[in-house]
Amino acid sequence: KSRSKGEDDGREIFKIQLAALPAGMEEVLTPMLLYNSARTTKTFIHPPSPSDKDQDDGGYFTIKAMITESGTSGALGATGGQKSYFWGRVTENKTGPNIISIDTKTGLAPTQSW
Repeated sequence: KSRSKGEDDGREIFKIQLAALPAGMEEVLTPMLLYNSARTTKTFIHPPSPSDKDQDDGGYFTIKAMITESGTSGALGATGGQKSYFWGRVTENKTGPNIISIDTKTGLAPTQSW
């Protein structure tokens, strides 16, 4: 597990995967799967609702663009979707679900073997 760039500041690496869609449907907005190496943190990044598409989406479009521009194919090749690895951190929230923050400013994390 490679953590060289983030281990000193508490960040870890998360894999984010785009669903594979049939030809002609590439622009359909679907949830992206996010998880860490140990799979102790797992969630989906949901697209903004149609009425919020032109507003700040919380990073959905930024992350999707980073994956489509620089990501790799999944285990099933081109039919298995695309993935990229991102630096991020989990903040514990005692009054609700934990908060996962993904760093989209410093670039992608190194490719992992998991």
